[in-house]
Amino acid sequence: MDMKKLVALCLAVVVAFQLNAQIDAGLFRYPDVSKTQIIFSYANDLWLVPKEGGTAIKLASPPGVETYPKFSPDGKNIAFTGNYDGNSDVYVLPASGGVPFRLTEHGYQERVVDWTPDGKKCFVCFHS
Repeated sequence: MDMKKLVALCLAVVVAFQLNAQIDAGLFRYPDVSKTQIIFSYANDLWLVPKEGGTAIKLASPPGVETYPKFSPDGKNIAFTGNYDGNSDVYVLPASGGVPFRLTEHGYQERVVDWTPDGKKCFVCFHS
């Protein structure tokens, strides 16, 4: 094998590994941690795992995209941004699972930022 083919082969292998690493790096996104659990977005759904480790369970998987989950200060509720009808709105879901409750219905794109310290309200960022 001549030198040009060897260099080209090595370069192709390096590029393939880098592309694979870039694809895998963005899958687990937007983690948040409570006293006992970790919530994160994976494959456009919300997943919950014990803080000490273990198997993650899918918490919400309605058709659409769920991102930016945030635990309430007491860890009982999770606010998140959901896009189910072409517009991002803010929803709240019990950490134990259940049906999400829609908090916002604007024409703007909303995103969860955090909860107030007392856990009664969410901070929401609006984008036009």
